[in-house]
Amino acid sequence: MGRSQEKGQGPIYNMRLSTVGATRATETGAIHEPTGLDLAMKLHYLKAAYIYSPELASDLSVTHVKEAMFKLFDQIAWTTGRLWRRDSGRPYIKCNDCGARFVEGECNFTVEEWLSKPDRSVDEFLVYHQPVGPELPFSPLIYVQMTRFKCRGLALGLSWANIMGDSFSLFYAFNLWVKVLSGEKIYAPETSIIDRRFLNPNPTVKDPESIKQVDPVGDLWITPNNKKMASYCFNLTVAADQMSPHFPANGDDQIPVFEVLAGIIWKSIAKVREDPEPLTVTIIRKDPNDLKPIRSIRNSQMISSVHVDFPVAEAAVEELVRCMERATDERCGIDEIGESCDGSLDFIVYGAKLTFMDLSEVDLYEAKVMRKSPESVYCNVEGVGEEGLVVVYAAAKSEERVVTMTLPEEEMERVKSEFKKCGLMAP
Repeated sequence: MGRSQEKGQGPIYNMRLSTVGATRATETGAIHEPTGLDLAMKLHYLKAAYIYSPELASDLSVTHVKEAMFKLFDQIAWTTGRLWRRDSGRPYIKCNDCGARFVEGECNFTVEEWLSKPDRSVDEFLVYHQPVGPELPFSPLIYVQMTRFKCRGLALGLSWANIMGDSFSLFYAFNLWVKVLSGEKIYAPETSIIDRRFLNPNPTVKDPESIKQVDPVGDLWITPNNKKMASYCFNLTVAADQMSPHFPANGDDQIPVFEVLAGIIWKSIAKVREDPEPLTVTIIRKDPNDLKPIRSIRNSQMISSVHVDFPVAEAAVEELVRCMERATDERCGIDEIGESCDGSLDFIVYGAKLTFMDLSEVDLYEAKVMRKSPESVYCNVEGVGEEGLVVVYAAAKSEERVVTMTLPEEEMERVKSEFKKCGLMAP
């Protein structure tokens, strides 16, 4: 297909845009109907960037990468469709094979130089993103960026419309893609309506606190914020001796790393915000009741709410962790809200309340090309509300975690200062 050229920005230059899609046509008239939960997530976009070494990636050409993507989209062709609205205003995906946008770019750093940067949010440059709209039928739901480093290393970045599926769906699709790059055959079973239901849902939550209605955005799906948001990403060690000052272990009990990190960060943000403190937070993670491997693209992530009635800034981390263990699953309530308004109203979940997303149970480094893992992986969300988002996920070293924060820009330096005071970051 034809390619257009963009100047690029920052360290990425010589950007070229084209389109990739399935190799065979979808049946005429096929559609994909979003659930109420899908519609509630429509202003959010998921981002991931995987960096591969030059020893592995130098022989991977644009043709190789695109051909693998053609085979991937043969399996999940509906994700290359476009959004339309019914007469009622409800959005749906028309499976018309319009394709994903493919972006090639070059970087004048080596992989080693790039990975030496302490703020890993620089990886945002490796993920090309455009929001859906203002013309829905012309907006891709997936953007793929292939960046070639000066040393011939490679970054593969995805921007993924959350209306299609959650972060676990994105990782599933990416892993299928790199399997094809490695010469493997793939099969993605078609997602049925039954597959998209929740296991052991909690139907009692009628007024979920983890969702917030925002001002109407029309057909330009961008989260309306009054504050400028900023992202910061860093690695930290989570060995027991690092965690024990914040959460004393009892005998052989395993330290709940995500919950302890969330508690420390919650306290730090509460100290910065002071009045009002964030007394309610949202926890997003894989459904612990769903023990099967992810084999479909859908929004099935557990979205839970935690509320406390005491000053967070003065609380013990252990007390906050106990509260998180009693989090209330609100997916059914969110799904009902999305269904009841037929997609005509606009909502946010990430950043409606201070949000913590746990991706630490996902082995991001199983995304192997030619049996070699990536050197680094970056994850974040676009379209975060003003209360902010903290994403926690695995690092290349097992004793480390990566934390990506998106907060109001005016708070970021003060929050980092609190991290240094409590030992979460080096002074």
